[in-house]
Amino acid sequence: MEDTPQFAQMNSFLFPFLGSLLFVALHVVIYFLLVRHISTRKSLTRFYSFILWVNLAWCILYMFMRAYIVAPKWIFMLVSISVGVAFSFLIAALIAGLINGAFILLKRAHLAPRVKRYILALCCVYSVYAVYHGLEDPKIERLSIELPKLTAPLKVIQLSDVHIGGLMDEERVAKIVFLINQEKPDIITITGDLVDTSLANANNSIELLGGLRATYGSYYVLGNHEYIHDVEDILEKIRSVGIRVLINENTTIGAPALVNLAGSADIMGDRLGFLKPDFEKTLAGLDENLPTILLTHQPKVINILPESLLKKADIMLTGHTHGGQIFPISLAVLLQQPYLSGLHKTRTGGYVYVSEGAGFWGPPMRAFSDSEITLFEFLPQKVAR
Repeated sequence: MEDTPQFAQMNSFLFPFLGSLLFVALHVVIYFLLVRHISTRKSLTRFYSFILWVNLAWCILYMFMRAYIVAPKWIFMLVSISVGVAFSFLIAALIAGLINGAFILLKRAHLAPRVKRYILALCCVYSVYAVYHGLEDPKIERLSIELPKLTAPLKVIQLSDVHIGGLMDEERVAKIVFLINQEKPDIITITGDLVDTSLANANNSIELLGGLRATYGSYYVLGNHEYIHDVEDILEKIRSVGIRVLINENTTIGAPALVNLAGSADIMGDRLGFLKPDFEKTLAGLDENLPTILLTHQPKVINILPESLLKKADIMLTGHTHGGQIFPISLAVLLQQPYLSGLHKTRTGGYVYVSEGAGFWGPPMRAFSDSEITLFEFLPQKVAR
């Protein structure tokens, strides 16, 4: 493999700095559209403004805490939630701005402060719900799918987007391992964004993943987030606990062989210039008498693959989207990805499945999305249910 580029080495400062600038901009917008004239009482407006700027400080602290600061879990929880609150308040501010504009046109501007307070209150309730739902254990999502050329039933677990680091700690990883092993799968597949911190912070959690048990083993492909950390060390650690890393390669599973399992590097590699995806190589030399499962992190790969390669995959297992994680931020994901979640047909007649992920990125919040571990029961066509 190639050396980790300078971009990834600089991530510990560059990403927090750029993220902090983004949060400054968001909070300025929130101030002018929502907080600035939220009440005719100056003391109340000052109170809301104080909360807003404290939230901004926590957002900035969160961005640098992920890279530099080791803190008690409750502190990390607090600053993590501030990130979700910022995006929730932004939506509230945009709604308030539209309503305020309508009131001005209708010459009812005096109603705007009260409506803003109602919107803010609803936003707070929504944020509390999102935190509660985001911290719940992943559910087991079960699907039965028939695969052509499959000769015997096959139970495959997909684990995606755990984002080990911060609040996704050893306790939560141990719970995930327990839930998976309860299902007694034949194969465990891990479709990227497993680690979202340096190896030093993730080492113990990865050790726990060595406890995963499956008849034919566990297999992992890169997500985009591993690229911005010490990816080479992370890959080596994953291998050391008995999980096979697939980087633009495939293997046959079973004795006798049951299925081709192919795994590609993530398309983030094209942007960074190392560990690039090579789909030709990934899907080369497949046993044509077996069905093929393709592991790749981002669902938009279906739009990148030429038809000649796409038709080789009977099913693609992907993640990345988190199901949007928090509505309506989820709508922005659809500007980049073809699907948010679930099972879909490809243009060549195969399937693509988009996992909502077992973890979360940033705030421990989910609204209109679920943390999931997916259990596929692949069946020969003649016995499919």
